[in-house]
Amino acid sequence: MVSVVHKTIVIVVLLTSIALADEQSDFEAIQNSYRLHKSNKQQLVKDFFKNYPNSAFIPDIRMLVAASASTVDESIREYKKIISNYRHYSKRDVAFLSLCQLYYIKSDWSSLQITCNQAIEECTTSNYLPVFFQLRAIAHYNHSHYEDGVNDCEKIPEYSRQMNTLAYSLFLKTQMDRQIYGYARHYIRGLAELLHGYSEATIYPACVLQLGQYYEYNKKYNEAWSAYHFLMAKYPKSPEAVAAQRYAQNIKQYNPKNVAFMPDEKIIAQSESIDISPELMQKDAHQEKNIFYAITIGPFYNLQKAKELQKLIVNYVVPVHIVRKTKSFEIYAGHFSSLDEGMNIKIQLAEELGINGFIIEIFEQDGKQYIYGQ
Repeated sequence: MVSVVHKTIVIVVLLTSIALADEQSDFEAIQNSYRLHKSNKQQLVKDFFKNYPNSAFIPDIRMLVAASASTVDESIREYKKIISNYRHYSKRDVAFLSLCQLYYIKSDWSSLQITCNQAIEECTTSNYLPVFFQLRAIAHYNHSHYEDGVNDCEKIPEYSRQMNTLAYSLFLKTQMDRQIYGYARHYIRGLAELLHGYSEATIYPACVLQLGQYYEYNKKYNEAWSAYHFLMAKYPKSPEAVAAQRYAQNIKQYNPKNVAFMPDEKIIAQSESIDISPELMQKDAHQEKNIFYAITIGPFYNLQKAKELQKLIVNYVVPVHIVRKTKSFEIYAGHFSSLDEGMNIKIQLAEELGINGFIIEIFEQDGKQYIYGQ
């Protein structure tokens, strides 16, 4: 009798092991089909869901389906299913992040804010929590809820000590301070903190450029000139250096001199507490002929999705290029001679395809191209 029971247990264990091996093998086949963009991938997913309805691999498969969907809206639907149906899924925060990025691409600021709210509430231990705060701050910015955006930026140091994350959050805060107070004390104080405390951050050249624009706006042409030339000397290959070169030409008529320009407490104390008539810096009306504009869309973390979107965009504008970044892809669309021309296509893509793009300047010099975001 014992022998029979023992044999039965052995058979059950063996059959279970075989079933698990089949399930693992089928899952790996699906992964491979999506990686190689095989035509049978959807059928493999359908068969897997039928054969293994309770599999622990199902959320991972749904993530593959969402990332490879043919449209942005389809991806959104798939990510929302994952978030709603798999509350204990280990990569649920990744689904939230992907969903937020898609709403960002669509310029759907209301949905972005709502999704960030949920992610912040439900993913309290996620490594992406600082990113959710940043994205929610961007949503607030685009709703002109600047105080709420500032509050989110100020929370980020509680969850991250990563230099670039902290620097970008402070940079976002300065942009909202500028909207609230103009080129005034709150704004220059934030820039000063960035310039003195984050010299190794990726955002640093943009901070120097904005410092120069602050000085130029306040007619401190010596300081503006010095900031622009520091930027050109320190970061000669950066897009900000190209912009600085143009801005420096604008103020050359004032015969500026090189002076100490880094903001200190004296500069901050001399600034106005509020700019009673804030206005954005006006770009030089006489644009050089070697500057043109394009629309950038992305980032994308899936090349196939970028290619599928490229096929849609070519119906509206050409050329459309996919550019490989370090960890992602971006689409560059158009070659416009004027900002207005690019803006018209940008609006059309948003209205008809639900695609959010950003206008960039592309400056050609010495056979090289430099890109500067608007």
